[in-house]
Amino acid sequence: MTVFMHQVDALLHGSVPAGPGPAVRPSRRRSVGHGAHEMVEVRSLAEQLVSEANAVLAGTGPKVTLDDEAGQHRLAFRLGCGPAWARVVTSFAQRRSWGQLVTPDSSGTAYELAGSDALPDLIAALISAGRHDATSVRLRCPAEGFSSRS
Repeated sequence: MTVFMHQVDALLHGSVPAGPGPAVRPSRRRSVGHGAHEMVEVRSLAEQLVSEANAVLAGTGPKVTLDDEAGQHRLAFRLGCGPAWARVVTSFAQRRSWGQLVTPDSSGTAYELAGSDALPDLIAALISAGRHDATSVRLRCPAEGFSSRS
């Protein structure tokens, strides 16, 4: 089993509490190439982690879903577990790109994952919320030193 699979197993069996949630940062503009590269990296890792999580979750309740979304001027995918969900979006306009993490509670300031290292925590938070029939996912914004519900 991988480190992430052990994390999911521990979450399922209550041997560790749900983590603090995925690290996020305020959304920032970058080049189109940089934004597209980051999205491809995060999307590829998401597919791997969803497969690992679902191998552990088999027969225990809701599984993690991963759905790509097509849209003009953006790349996006949606992760879900039961009623909990989050969308990872990269938008493109005027030769710039920017990322955004969208959850049911999103409003105001746009946040994005703080990098691909935050993805396991996002999936773990979705599993935890989804198994408790919640939709909210707790987010961490280390750059600003606070935790937020998004």
